[in-house]
Amino acid sequence: MIKTSLFAAIAVTTPAFAELGYTFDTDTQGWGIHNDATGLTWDGSDGSPDAGFLRARDIGDGRIWYFAAPVVDLGDLSGLYGGNIDWSIIGITGNQSSFSDRADVILVGGGLSIGINVGTQPVNGQWTSWSTAVHASSDWRMMSSLSSGALSATSATQSDMLTVLSDLQGFYIQGEYTNGGDAAGIDSVVFVPTPASAALLTLAGVATCRRRR
Repeated sequence: MIKTSLFAAIAVTTPAFAELGYTFDTDTQGWGIHNDATGLTWDGSDGSPDAGFLRARDIGDGRIWYFAAPVVDLGDLSGLYGGNIDWSIIGITGNQSSFSDRADVILVGGGLSIGINVGTQPVNGQWTSWSTAVHASSDWRMMSSLSSGALSATSATQSDMLTVLSDLQGFYIQGEYTNGGDAAGIDSVVFVPTPASAALLTLAGVATCRRRR
């Protein structure tokens, strides 16, 4: 059985969602590749923290490749503004040090593309945990190029970010950090909502249970 996202909406001005999470314990969970990678596979060896992760390798056509979340899980995720995106990454081959200024995460939607660089690099043979806040104060930028992962000098405003999240069509996490051949793996991707949004969802669930009694 494919594990898909766990999100729901309730009737409030800003939708509330449970977290959108992928553990890759048994399969790819519908993930793919953006730009020049191949060999996307589910690997049942040691992930982070449990067995199972995704891996892919560069084909070297000059673009920067990204792991891509399944489009079916996207849409109106505006309730996730103010939350966090967490993930784990491992370097498999390559030097993992050539691209330090590209977007580590890209979000595309509403006619806009935004990204953020979290200021770290993968490590070959070792899992590292990464996190970024989905908030305008966290230095999200408008994208200069989806092919190169280049960020512009223009900061993404709260309005920009909500425009993207309310019609999210692409959610990408960088896999390439080497100028040349490389491979990397990803695991434990979680798009965590704000505490307020999660609390609203919990209250809605309680109200539903009460109505059913």
